[in-house]
Amino acid sequence: MMTGTEILETLSANIKSFRKEKGWTQEKLAEVAEMSVQAINFFEGKRRWPGEDSLSKLADALGVEVYQLFVPRDKTPVIIEETPENEKIRTQITEEVVENIRRILNKTLDKVVE
Repeated sequence: MMTGTEILETLSANIKSFRKEKGWTQEKLAEVAEMSVQAINFFEGKRRWPGEDSLSKLADALGVEVYQLFVPRDKTPVIIEETPENEKIRTQITEEVVENIRRILNKTLDKVVE
């Protein structure tokens, strides 16, 4: 099981990796995702967690599913057949991943506040 720190590190590395595969600068990703360059810099620098809307914008801009931002790139990719049932499952998994990230982030923030 990945820790919150490992999830953040994977997210950061994946945003940067997907961006570089497209040959984009942080500025270009920010433009396409309709976000600030500072936000992209914070996410890649592991200084901030993107919110749900930001995750969706990043995934759309990079041409990936949200869950792919959290899967270590050294893992073998899984090809999933496009069916209505699989789309429903993908949506459910994405919602669960976002909720788990939110829960981990809230626990981490609670510890910082203490």
